[in-house]
Amino acid sequence: FEMEIIVDLFNQHSGDISELNKLALSAHLAGADTIKIQILNSKNIWGDDSRKYLELSYDDVYNFYSYCKNLNTRFIATVFDEEKLEWIVNLNVDRFKIASLTSKTNPKLCEKILSYNKPTIISLGMHSNEEILNPPYGYDKNIKYLFCISEYPTFLDNKKLKYIPESFNECFFAGYSDHTVGISVALLAYLRNAQILEKHYSRNLLFQCGTEKAHLCSFTEDSLKNFKNLIKEFSILKETIK
Repeated sequence: FEMEIIVDLFNQHSGDISELNKLALSAHLAGADTIKIQILNSKNIWGDDSRKYLELSYDDVYNFYSYCKNLNTRFIATVFDEEKLEWIVNLNVDRFKIASLTSKTNPKLCEKILSYNKPTIISLGMHSNEEILNPPYGYDKNIKYLFCISEYPTFLDNKKLKYIPESFNECFFAGYSDHTVGISVALLAYLRNAQILEKHYSRNLLFQCGTEKAHLCSFTEDSLKNFKNLIKEFSILKETIK
């Protein structure tokens, strides 16, 4: 089966638009299927301007969308307010992504996104195990939920990893938003039939800092290529031994 690999470039572009483009090109050449950004307002989410340097303007988003189109790679964006939602609606994107924070704390925005009746991916990292027994936005042909642990980075001894689904399914859970160090848990998700893998992407894991916490749990060019090769080998092996 095919696994879609979505690479998230927030916040590894460090507020540098040229670096954002370099990340996208690097990830595309390494085998990513879809490039994702996050469009947000630092003060609205963190209560201060500590991540204001990571904010993107509408022109930034439009130009980056066009850049991805020129690369012939899929574009997807996570938004955290209705103004930014209008931005990507204006771009006529074919899918939406709802972050764990939004799915937990902003049902009004979630309902607005879902009202467009387009395929939507929803991460559930901030929901309790009890809450996710009943999907917060129901079962719907347009919704694919992702199992997620919202800790950046997530280490392999994290007890929450025991809740990773024994077998992913088409809707709930369809895939995995991975914040673990390395690629072993991503491989486990593939072997358990996850259809979607979302993981951050970085060109330098050592850029990890207080306002950029996802570098250590990112794919790099080499690890993404390695991951793609391994799942190809597993796919051949599955056909051989079934």
